[in-house]
Amino acid sequence: MLTIDITSLSTGIHHFELAPSADQVNLDPSSFEDIQVDAVLQYHRDRILVKLHATARATLTCDRTLQAYEQDIEGGYNVLFGPPSMVGQDGDEFEEVRPLDPADREIDLTDVVRDTILLAIPQRQIAPGAEDEPIAREFGAPEAEDDTDDEEGVDPRWDALKELKDEE
Repeated sequence: MLTIDITSLSTGIHHFELAPSADQVNLDPSSFEDIQVDAVLQYHRDRILVKLHATARATLTCDRTLQAYEQDIEGGYNVLFGPPSMVGQDGDEFEEVRPLDPADREIDLTDVVRDTILLAIPQRQIAPGAEDEPIAREFGAPEAEDDTDDEEGVDPRWDALKELKDEE
């Protein structure tokens, strides 16, 4: 879990630099590393606006070559922690407000950071240099260069069909 202690915060703007592990934000450690989160908290009496910027190094699979490669990704997101009366119901105006009870001692940013990083992954994943590689457009066994009637490699079960063709 990735949490920030809010008990000692005073009204105003606070900056946090976090370096959680992939496990702390519920990401696959074999695919994500070097996660950095810069969070700016605007703290008021009963609400906290969190503006975060997350970066990570992701191991992706190229859509063109199917080779693994590493890419730096980054994304940003804002979320408001406010009194339960502000938390939106389905279709309400404040749908991205998280509940903040006056007795809360910390805020949880785990899912916000995880989702920000996952949404930062490019939809089309192309490794550097993969655009220059040719794409195979023909598949299967290569055709013989001579089109001679070489009967040696023919399956004998086709002989009956060949006789039908010859009768026409």
